[in-house]
Amino acid sequence: MFYQSMLRLPPHFSSLLAGSALLLSAVAEVRADIVSDWNALALTQMMASTESPMVAHDLAILAASMYNADQSIEGTYNTYGYGAYPAPGAGPAGADSQAAMISAANTVMQYLYSGSSGDFTALYNSQLSGIANSQAKTDGIGWGITIANNLLSARSGDGSADAATTPYSPVGTIGYWQQTSSAGALLPGWGSVATFTIPGTGAYMTALPGGAITTYLQSSQYAADYNQVKDLGAAFSVSRTSDQTNQAYFWAAGDGTVKMTGMWNQIAQSVAATAGLSVADSARLLATLNVAMADASTAAMATIYDQQFWRPETAIANGDIDGNASTDVDSFWAPLISSPSLPEYVSLGATISEAAAVVLASYLGDSVSFSLGSDINGDGSIDLTRNFTSFSQAATEAAMAGVYGGTQFQTSVTDGQALGANVANYVLANNFALVPEPAGAVLMLFGGLFFLGARRRR
Repeated sequence: MFYQSMLRLPPHFSSLLAGSALLLSAVAEVRADIVSDWNALALTQMMASTESPMVAHDLAILAASMYNADQSIEGTYNTYGYGAYPAPGAGPAGADSQAAMISAANTVMQYLYSGSSGDFTALYNSQLSGIANSQAKTDGIGWGITIANNLLSARSGDGSADAATTPYSPVGTIGYWQQTSSAGALLPGWGSVATFTIPGTGAYMTALPGGAITTYLQSSQYAADYNQVKDLGAAFSVSRTSDQTNQAYFWAAGDGTVKMTGMWNQIAQSVAATAGLSVADSARLLATLNVAMADASTAAMATIYDQQFWRPETAIANGDIDGNASTDVDSFWAPLISSPSLPEYVSLGATISEAAAVVLASYLGDSVSFSLGSDINGDGSIDLTRNFTSFSQAATEAAMAGVYGGTQFQTSVTDGQALGANVANYVLANNFALVPEPAGAVLMLFGGLFFLGARRRR
């Protein structure tokens, strides 16, 4: 796992007087509310029915729009662009970047969740009222609309609208996923949704050990995975500790909650506020986080419907016919947490959580303490609060919650963590970089000219 701090402030910040730095810190905390307020409102709107990959997808559009609206005017970091969506150039000279961000956020959310138009309008008007009327404000509003509409247009045919209705029929044979409830397969077409940054999902997809279901089923690794979840994930397990039970419920992120991707956004909002990040760095953090989780989700979903592996409750009910002598059948076994309605491998929760943890640790360092509340039953109230000392600790706990809940095998968890980390590291290496200082750019130019001259003299 790659956990290394990469948060960089513009070099000229270091020359500010201590008193000015304190003042800037106080102002930054207030201004960052522009970002967190829209993120929090978006999560509220997504609780009703949106699934984790969809939450990440929509939040990525929101965060990238706000980030681009800001950075196309401020120019501290490179603007985001990929594929059919070119990175926007410089915005109108003198335009108010805060007005642009507010306008971009409102435009995105009004389009994606038109049924909640009044809530978005109220936040939009409230935030804009804090900016004095001026040409800069007017220009910022117009530019934000342009930024948002361009990204929405580029994503309009990305496949997300059809992912839930893509035809899919379970194979139904040994080792393959079988429906465990009356619900249909969840988002069977999501693996074909256009990515935000990674060059397709193929290089990030993973496969069951041995490359085939039969090979994995007959292995000692499968027997270990099987017996572990059978023991720890049973509804009435006597081996699972009370804390492990709490972890399973805490990270279940079922219907009526903000889902796994939403929980990591809540973590990001909390630690960004504690760190006193500026509006620019808060927007950059959430854009990176949600783009990484969106692409990690897409690669995981592509793997899930490619591998089509069965859930533990189906596996344990058929332990006598899987070809492995070390897997004893239990026809009455049931998981602690109801199985989600999609194949088991690879763990979506482990993938999302690892991608999120890698991004957050890269910006802020891994050893950050924070608390997080979880709505277990989807009634809108916090039922459990857990404390963490690092992002990696939270990610590991979220991943293992699937085993403790009886819905995931250990191999699925481990491979999901690797997938999530790989996607996050690609996003970090290729997007949202600091714009070089002019002096640095000149040095690079002279270095290149010197190199060419040296080659010619040979």
